[in-house]
Amino acid sequence: MALLLMLAGMAIVLWAAWTLNLPRGPLYLWTLSSLCAIGLVYMTIRCGWSRNFKDPSLTLQQMALAIACSATGYALTGPVRAIAFPNLMIILMFGMFGLHATSALAISIYALLVFGLSMAVMASISPDIYPPTVEWAHFMMLVVVVPAVSVLSGRLSRIRRRLRQQKEELTVALEQIQLLAAHDELTGLLNRRHMQVLLEQETQRSLRSGEGFCLALLDMDHFKHINDRHGHAAGDAVLRAFSNTAQTVLRRSDVLARWGGEEFVLIQSGISMSLARATMDRLREQVANMELAFGDDFLQISFSAGLTTYRSGECATQTLERADRLLYDAKAQGRNRVVAG
Repeated sequence: MALLLMLAGMAIVLWAAWTLNLPRGPLYLWTLSSLCAIGLVYMTIRCGWSRNFKDPSLTLQQMALAIACSATGYALTGPVRAIAFPNLMIILMFGMFGLHATSALAISIYALLVFGLSMAVMASISPDIYPPTVEWAHFMMLVVVVPAVSVLSGRLSRIRRRLRQQKEELTVALEQIQLLAAHDELTGLLNRRHMQVLLEQETQRSLRSGEGFCLALLDMDHFKHINDRHGHAAGDAVLRAFSNTAQTVLRRSDVLARWGGEEFVLIQSGISMSLARATMDRLREQVANMELAFGDDFLQISFSAGLTTYRSGECATQTLERADRLLYDAKAQGRNRVVAG
């Protein structure tokens, strides 16, 4: 956009010079040098070299270059030199959304110095075309307008930073909400709602690929007794300990969720029943060997589980019901065991 605006401004300047028979040699040189400068900036950005700078858009550098070109154009256009002022305002507006308040103030002072120098030089060289009184009036108007634009830029910069901070805070809050929506707060595992979605997805994937998966329903043994004797804090500690141990034993591709209370559901994809059973037994042994200190007591925990495979054509509920029946069998056979079927 900056390049297009500069081209349009140069076209207007050249048209005015042609119409008013202004000296064209200096204007042609000004046009060529300005095009080369802005073209160099454009290529620096497009080629990725500008990424080495703090501001890859080179906003401050582009503005400084454009202001210098505009002030030089002011000195070359004589009777129509006032067309440089709207161009200067457009240049300063570019910095409203890309500069901090201090940078906006610095570029405003730079603009006043460059234009003031251009006006002073031309008033001394060609006072008939650049009357000192008129140039002084032009400069005073810039002294009023340019700092005002700088102040506005500073305010917009603060608003932009505040909005960016609010956006970052909202992003963090959204991530936390999504985490809470999908995970159990106590154990950090997936919750039942999210696990139901994953289970349906796994069922559909299995139908498409023909590759089944193993599903286990786990239940902590004598959990009610732990709560009754030691309190719910002890029960919570047991659930967290089981969760932490399970995550060290299971594969990364395995999905474990808290199904409710002391029940958990485990999905193991791309694995045979024998390997799934071996994983479950290894987890059971690790949990059974744990000793949790709670007050003066040491709690030993275990779990029972029903393990099954998904059968093509059935729904997820049917697979879960079969795992539940196998879990009931594990409880009936004395607990602390895995029954597969």
